[in-house]
Amino acid sequence: MKYVDANIFIANLIGDNRLGEAAKKYLESVAVGKEAASTSVHTMIEVYAFLKGKKFSEQKIAGILKDVNLHGVALLPFEPDIFTGALAMVNKGWKLGDAIHYLTMVKNEINEIVTDDGHFDNVEGITRIDLLL
Repeated sequence: MKYVDANIFIANLIGDNRLGEAAKKYLESVAVGKEAASTSVHTMIEVYAFLKGKKFSEQKIAGILKDVNLHGVALLPFEPDIFTGALAMVNKGWKLGDAIHYLTMVKNEINEIVTDDGHFDNVEGITRIDLLL
């Protein structure tokens, strides 16, 4: 089971020139059962915030998030202890979203993250899967 970062969903949604096609192929492989993947409910909030910033209506965003959910990526709960632990990690230099992703992975015993965020390369116990390699 791999953990999928928000940037993979967003790259797929916007057809990003650099990462979009690789993200699309990866998410399609999850949808047909070739890959097992999960993410936090918080990731969907990140995708929501991105789409809201693009001025999409609530109805359009809800439809997009419904489609994203059809990829078969399991949604892991965003629990209070993950939130409070992530807040403490911010004081150690982490971005809040990344800390939430990391703690969700730890709590669910997931050690691989699909992301183009290179800062996960230096996190002990975590292997970053770069779709462009």
